[in-house]
Order: sequence, then structure tokens, then C-alpha cells
Amino acid sequence: MTTKGVAAVKIEVLARQLKVSKGSFYWHFKNRQELLEAILQRWENETMWLIEESKKAATPKERLIKLFTLTEEICNQPDPEAAIFLWANQDPAVQERVRIVETQRVSYLTKILQDYGFDEIEARQKAEVGYFAAIGFWERTERDKQYDRSMKEFNNFLLALLLSPVIGRIRHEK
Repeated sequence: MTTKGVAAVKIEVLARQLKVSKGSFYWHFKNRQELLEAILQRWENETMWLIEESKKAATPKERLIKLFTLTEEICNQPDPEAAIFLWANQDPAVQERVRIVETQRVSYLTKILQDYGFDEIEARQKAEVGYFAAIGFWERTERDKQYDRSMKEFNNFLLALLLSPVIGRIRHEK
């Protein structure tokens, strides 16, 4: 699923790849839909785990560092995120669940940045930019196997960017 999307999730193919019988697959899941639900549930739970684990850090900066560190560790494992995002484009129910998870992620980043001292609007804008940057970086590393930038270096840069004050705000004309 991580590279071919939800359409590639076929019980017979999975059983063959895992070198198990179809019968033993059905021991764990009643059907393909139950497997897909388990994948989606695990992905949702992973976001909550990241948030809860990073909340254990003492300061907003430490929470952000812990969040980035844990995310980096998770990104080194096979991850269905790209496939789930594609799946969301095809299934309104999955799209709603993805929207909820992304809202949780950005809201948590916003809260950390507010706790760090940014006002609500600036914290939200920084959180959105930080989230888009992180998702974009991860997507590029998944798509382009020759991309050689370090996630650790990127996270350090992103951390500095998110925590730095805005120098000279852009004024919007009415």
C-alpha cells in the first residue's frame, strides 16, 4: 500500500508476499475492508501517539524537538501516509478522517507555538507552513530515492524557522 495505494491492497497478493495462506490472513481480518480500516486506524493512532509523547517534554521548544525527533524515527519505517492521502481523494469518508488528523496535527503545532509566545494568528500561520513543509519534505524523499537531504538537517532548519520571530510583517492592502 505504501507505494501503490489502496487499490493494490489485495488479500491474495498480501498473503503471497507475507508467505502465509489466505486462511491465516482471514484469521486476523474478516475481509479486505477490515484490513483497510485497521491501516487507517493505526495511522490515526500514530498521530495521537506522537502528540501525547511530545507533550511529555517540559517546554514548548522541547515538545517541538521531541515531535520532530519522533516523526523522523517514524518516517524511517514503511508509512502508508501517501497512499492514505491518495485514498482520501477517492473516498469521502477517508477524506473526512484525513481532514480530522491533519487538523489535529496543525492544531497541536499551533498550541506549541502559542505556548512558545506567538499570538494565535502567527502561531497558526507558522504551524500551517511548518506542516506543509514537513509533508512536502517527506513526500519528496518518498518519491525521489536520489534526494539526498537529511531529514534531521531539515528538521533543525524548520525548527529554527518556526521559532524565529517574523521580521517586518507584510501589510495587506484593503
